[in-house]
Amino acid sequence: LPVLRTGLVLAGNFQYLTGLPWAATAQVSLPQGLTRILLETPGTRRLSSQTLMDVRLSRAIELAPKARLELLLDVFNVFNSTAEERLADDNLVSQNFGRASVFVDPRRAMLGVRFSFSQ
Repeated sequence: LPVLRTGLVLAGNFQYLTGLPWAATAQVSLPQGLTRILLETPGTRRLSSQTLMDVRLSRAIELAPKARLELLLDVFNVFNSTAEERLADDNLVSQNFGRASVFVDPRRAMLGVRFSFSQ
């Protein structure tokens, strides 16, 4: 079978991350000031797991004997994961208790050009 030589390079990075552990807390007023106390064992709860896949496609082009141009296309979060990364509040009596406030960045693409010169 003939080999198709396109000069394209495909690379990927796959990550599976378990969600960060957290536990409910409460704020109590003491003579020294407000103090947070744990109401649950640390790690009782977890944020959602994250499945992240990033892909790069590149093609190098020789411009001259010592000059090279490389075209790059990166796609981040290919599966468009929407897992949360942080909570608004872990205080059990807060109206924002357990509500996510920061999420994984959505799928996005980046085009790039790299020039290389050798001596």
